[in-house]
Amino acid sequence: MRIERDLSRLQDPYDVVVVGGGITGVCVAREAAGRGLRTLLVEKGDFGGGTSSATTKYLHGGIRYLETYEFRVVRESLRERRVLGLAAPHLVEQKRFLMPAWKWSEPSTPLIGAGVVLYSALGFDANKDAPDSLRIPRPHWLNKNKLLDAVPWLDPDELQGAFAYHDTLNLHPERLLLAFLKSAVSAGATALNHIEAVGFVTSPTGQTTSDAGDVIVDGVTVRDLLTGHTFDVRARTVVNAGGPWMDLVLATLGKSLGVKVNRSKGVHLLTKPVGGAGVVTDTVFARARSGKHVIISPWMGRSFIGPTDTPETVGPDETRVDHTDVELILDTVNSTLAPGVAPLTEADIEATTVGIRPLIVDEGKDSYHTSRRHELYDHGPSGVQHLWSIGGGKWTTGRALGEEAVETLIGSPALRGFTPRRFDSTRVAAGGAFAWAEDAEPYLREAVRSRALLGLDAEVRMHLARLYGTEHERILDLVEHDRLLGARISTRDGMYDVAAQVVFAITDEGACTLSDVIDRRLVLGTLGSVEPDEIAAVATIAGPLLGWSFEATNLAIDDEVARRRAIEVLWRAPAKRH
Repeated sequence: MRIERDLSRLQDPYDVVVVGGGITGVCVAREAAGRGLRTLLVEKGDFGGGTSSATTKYLHGGIRYLETYEFRVVRESLRERRVLGLAAPHLVEQKRFLMPAWKWSEPSTPLIGAGVVLYSALGFDANKDAPDSLRIPRPHWLNKNKLLDAVPWLDPDELQGAFAYHDTLNLHPERLLLAFLKSAVSAGATALNHIEAVGFVTSPTGQTTSDAGDVIVDGVTVRDLLTGHTFDVRARTVVNAGGPWMDLVLATLGKSLGVKVNRSKGVHLLTKPVGGAGVVTDTVFARARSGKHVIISPWMGRSFIGPTDTPETVGPDETRVDHTDVELILDTVNSTLAPGVAPLTEADIEATTVGIRPLIVDEGKDSYHTSRRHELYDHGPSGVQHLWSIGGGKWTTGRALGEEAVETLIGSPALRGFTPRRFDSTRVAAGGAFAWAEDAEPYLREAVRSRALLGLDAEVRMHLARLYGTEHERILDLVEHDRLLGARISTRDGMYDVAAQVVFAITDEGACTLSDVIDRRLVLGTLGSVEPDEIAAVATIAGPLLGWSFEATNLAIDDEVARRRAIEVLWRAPAKRH
């Protein structure tokens, strides 16, 4: 299924316009289109380019939320962990988590154990319909010796052991989001990136229950950020799924709706593997004596560590990783290391990610203790009809949130007379999935063996099948037509992206910029710094497909190199002067 950036579709009338192309907006669009609603999704950046691409890379229930008694959130999340995993078996894996316990642990060891047991109990249906590869074992206790065998870098002083449980690794969140977006497009949705909602199309209701007068939202005014052109899009309803930008989208109405966003900053570090390459295969929930904790996850031959959870006072467009964020994570990790294990330093960091959680406002609570539940706001009582906003939520619960939102829309006066078609997203495969709720391994093995005459090695073939599922055949078609497209983009070890993926990103996946391609269609941009020659290799392929001149292509390369360098300068400590 092709994601086409056809701006003429902005002239069509819609039943639903969704503002925001993160996981929440994508799932709302998928649910709406699946039920037969004429649906448009607009995103001012790239699909999944904000918080949705800055996750811990897990579909999880949020075991730590049990500390704040968020049992309903945990149960919903565990239910959805199963649903999302079965929808795209090629993009997920079950991973063992180890939660170490020391004599000084807070919560205490018995309470940690009780939490793990409760977590497992709340996921009682985790293995329903699951193939063997996605089944989740029961939690168990590892004694100190077995724990240190599994994680030799842990501080052994007063260490008692660890509770082991499982959660679902979201191998490449960017690709999984695109898979769900393709599912929405396949159901009939139109999805356009780099289209900013700059206002609302409104008409008066004739009522004056508020100072500014009540209005009906008849659509949105959008601006194409690539050309500067502005359009008025007509729709019967609008869903504001702007995430961290939710209140900023509403601000264009010029009236207070009483809805706020509690922004929390989540930073992760991609580093060399803690303890050495291949030493640890489990994910470690590392808690320091300070009470701070991070998740240390083996990923793509590296360690992916985070997140932070700190209040953010600047706007989401201004949020960056700074050196304080880096120090917080490094200090937390290093305080859990055994004597003699080299501490993790800034030099070990290959990349950083940052996302802003759009939390609801819980008066009197900091961001760490604020509920991760979601809220669907109907702005009708505040004098704005046919407009809804979504606050809170998390990656794992995006499907459930989308379902709730669309069922509410269908039951509202705004869509009176609409008869939905049957659509059960709990049992629908994501775009590109080999099959719903089936073991992906046989399909992946067959994918590696097929079309051997193309000359692609096994690592590249597995890479393509994992990323694209059934759509990897389209990549192979491109290589068969032009064997040069089978060349790897990078010569570095462990880099398996090939040139054909760049073509596919632009022709079939709506990529419009170098960052779109590198960071969210390929894996290259998620594996650390991207070298200028790698950026140039991508641009040389992408430029002609995007209609860029030779000069424009070179300018795009320079801009992308400068953008990436500027990000790194912000979090690296300034050099000491002697």
